[in-house]
Amino acid sequence: MNAEDRLVNWFLDSPIFDGEAYLEYYSPKKNGPPYPEITGYAISLNCILYERRKDQKFLERAETCVKYMMRINEGGGIPCLRDNILYTFDTGVYVSGLFDLYSVTEKEVYLREAEKSLEWLCSLWRKNEFAAVNRFPKEKDWYHVPSVHLLKLAISFMKASKHLDNKKYVETALQLLDKYVQVQNADGSFRINESSNVVLTHPHCYATEGLLYAYYITKRRKFLDAALESGKWLSKTQNTDGSFYLYYNTGKVGDLEYEPTSIKATDSTAQATRIWKLLGANQKGIEKAYDYLNRQLVNDGLILYETASMRSVIHSWPTFFYLHSRLLPFGRIEYCSEIF
Repeated sequence: MNAEDRLVNWFLDSPIFDGEAYLEYYSPKKNGPPYPEITGYAISLNCILYERRKDQKFLERAETCVKYMMRINEGGGIPCLRDNILYTFDTGVYVSGLFDLYSVTEKEVYLREAEKSLEWLCSLWRKNEFAAVNRFPKEKDWYHVPSVHLLKLAISFMKASKHLDNKKYVETALQLLDKYVQVQNADGSFRINESSNVVLTHPHCYATEGLLYAYYITKRRKFLDAALESGKWLSKTQNTDGSFYLYYNTGKVGDLEYEPTSIKATDSTAQATRIWKLLGANQKGIEKAYDYLNRQLVNDGLILYETASMRSVIHSWPTFFYLHSRLLPFGRIEYCSEIF
């Protein structure tokens, strides 16, 4: 069995899926909670696998995930079950998945559900940016404040403009893109936001994914140029073993201080390979990253960090990104249509 098939089998049959939703993680000691954001990604990934393999089980799995998400959403907003805060990013991931599933099934219920969540998202739109959450926790981290990861919401709004035939959605997406391209550094990296010099590799990749999708839809060269610069930064920054560190630079983000670290992360490493494949860049870097990721597999799922306490904890989203990367051809920019 090849690497792609093993990852697909893990996606379908491992404990990462609990029968309704995808979990944050599992390990020999315990399972993490259902993770709505990642269940939203799973809707899109199941649609991609259905289109590739024409196997009904992927479509059935996508619809199972949507039923779960429809049950837990709160007036259109998607909660994180750890803190019961509603997140705009997670809601956008869900909306994007709904449009992907509608494209396959043409079931109107998915458009109506997307409209409900879009209405909730728009209620948090102010001055060309989205609030990240509906309420702040006691201590705010990067994902609680308006940060560059929210650029990826442009994908949901561009899909909305297409499927709902409403220009206001693409206008929102373009305003969002214009805001966050301003936090790209001269070296191609994305600061987490205008208030910090910290470059978090995972959100950096989220921003790049949003730019690639925006270029695919609009053909505006400035979005591709920004994505190319981002890809070059990733190429220059990649560790010799193929990995990436969790973040670069130090400083304050939200209420927290980011100190020097050497923690390596599989999620951004897998994301970087997707970005390079779509751009047709850094083929040797992709091979090095794949070698690194293969060494971090445990029973065909990826650990997130190499730290001692995490070496047997298998996480969902880095494995999803890695599986999709293995599916992508090299240098076919049109496959930006599949970005989730």
